[in-house]
Amino acid sequence: MSSAARIPTGIDGLDAMIEGGVIRGDMHLLAGAPGTGKTILASTFAYNATTKLKEKVVYATFEESTEYLLRNMKKLGIDLGAAEKEGSLKVIDLDALKGKELENNIQLLLAAVKETKSTILVIDSLTALLLATESKFELRAFMKSVYKTLKNQGVTTLMTISQTPGMGFGIEGFVADSVMLLENVVDKDQFKTRLIVLKMRGTEHSKRYHSVQFAPKMAVSKY
Repeated sequence: MSSAARIPTGIDGLDAMIEGGVIRGDMHLLAGAPGTGKTILASTFAYNATTKLKEKVVYATFEESTEYLLRNMKKLGIDLGAAEKEGSLKVIDLDALKGKELENNIQLLLAAVKETKSTILVIDSLTALLLATESKFELRAFMKSVYKTLKNQGVTTLMTISQTPGMGFGIEGFVADSVMLLENVVDKDQFKTRLIVLKMRGTEHSKRYHSVQFAPKMAVSKY
């Protein structure tokens, strides 16, 4: 058992796969194709952290507006709006910043983390930010800079990223301390979602696929 400080995700079945939770202060990557449930898992983690663990969280949404995020998650029982009203969660809509320099986006996030004294940062999704990079060199430099900055500040970060089935990872997969992958598969004429932990530094994690259930409560079980 690792002695590293961990933050439980609060998701049934997942914490048992990763020695009780994600390592505090690390950068965690949640990958998957569109429709695999990345936002649901990230929102569940953020909500559980604020309501059960009394952590403060900054949630940066780039994929959809704050209004739609709060509405859609509330339908699933994840009331991010209530957490925001209580002051334990701050949602930042990055959609308005599309086309601006990456540095401006990152500085905005860091300022929000500092202002709210948050210990957790969720970026949904990293893909939207990476699209602003013009070269592999810029991408590599950006990821290393973000990683170093967040680690130095002790911020636990969960980033979602779109992943084309069968494709490998770029620099983001090597830089991140952990990589979890969500996949949709066909099983007996039905779409089902499964999760596998590809890597998690300092953790004796499960190396098998596990089934994911989203309603009425998110849970991970043996595949």
